[in-house]
Amino acid sequence: MKAFAIIRHAKIKHGRHLVSTGLHNIRGVKTPNADANAPPVEILVGSLKPWRDVDDVLKALDVGKIRKNGNVAIEVFVGASPEWWESHGWVRGEEPTGTAAIMVEAWKQQQMAYLRSRFDEQMIASVVFHGDEASPHLHALVVCASKRVDGREKGKGAGRVKWRLSAEKFLPGPSAMKAIVTDYAKSMARFGLVRGEDRPTGTLDHKPLKEWQAEQAELSRTLKEANVKQDEVLKAAEAEAERIRRDALDYAAGMKARVDREAEDAARLAALREEMLRRKEDASSAALKDIDRVKVATLAKAREVEAERREVSVLRTKLEQMVGVVDTLLSKVRSFADQYLNAPSSLMKQALGSKGPSAARIASSEEAQELDAIKAFLGGRGRGSGR
Repeated sequence: MKAFAIIRHAKIKHGRHLVSTGLHNIRGVKTPNADANAPPVEILVGSLKPWRDVDDVLKALDVGKIRKNGNVAIEVFVGASPEWWESHGWVRGEEPTGTAAIMVEAWKQQQMAYLRSRFDEQMIASVVFHGDEASPHLHALVVCASKRVDGREKGKGAGRVKWRLSAEKFLPGPSAMKAIVTDYAKSMARFGLVRGEDRPTGTLDHKPLKEWQAEQAELSRTLKEANVKQDEVLKAAEAEAERIRRDALDYAAGMKARVDREAEDAARLAALREEMLRRKEDASSAALKDIDRVKVATLAKAREVEAERREVSVLRTKLEQMVGVVDTLLSKVRSFADQYLNAPSSLMKQALGSKGPSAARIASSEEAQELDAIKAFLGGRGRGSGR
């Protein structure tokens, strides 16, 4: 499946439009399609007041009087297909780690390089990174001013080159905009991202940014709901595996203690037997009586040992049953992990769910290996082997 480089543009008017856009970008207003538990937005350029950052650039350039509701900036949105992010380990609502964190940082650096190569750096008033929606993306506010001769100047100022606002200079006609989209896709080729296909002539333009974001949020919610049942199965398997692992370790410790006691009992029995032989050699009636008492004690101890062995046999049976239960659960997890690891494509992995890595981790965990070791231990001793 292709993964697309995404770029969209919007004209931003001075006043309320600029302020509302800035508030959205810094999460100063409630955003329904944003995950409240995700890491906060990251300011790459500017401050927590993007509208003020734009005004500061306008003042520095001395663009002159701004007409009411005049366009003062363009918003550049850059992103990538959600499936591409998921294939690199990114999970919505979580702080990226490992490969995912490395990929996010590399992607952000490439976006900044693209913006600086396309626009005069002093025009880039604000850049904000969002990692709390369906996929990571950037919002950049670029002041749409260019130098030209101001025809309004009269007298001594006539003919001077000054900074003047013109959104059309930054967002030209359809053909030029297609070239901009193509150039952006080329700059993202290092990530395996490609340009989307143009719509046929006469069809609608790109969907509005807010509509596209809403669709991505709905897609994310649908995928999350589809994974709920799978999450519950994996969590139950993990909990049951941990419980049985603890029980098995406790049983193994108890069994070792019993084996140690049996060895001590055997040593004591051997010592008693030697004592019996020594006293028999004395051949006195007192010695014979002592021997009789020792025999009685030995028989009693033998009965106790036999009773303990029967108890061990019962406990062993229970352990085998517990191991059988967790082995059944672990087999299901291993089967799911095999399906995920051997999936022929990233689309198949997506269909299996985002918990495939969790299943693979469980299947190869130390706990799973400990379970196999316990099974081998039980199978090696054998029931009724007399060892």
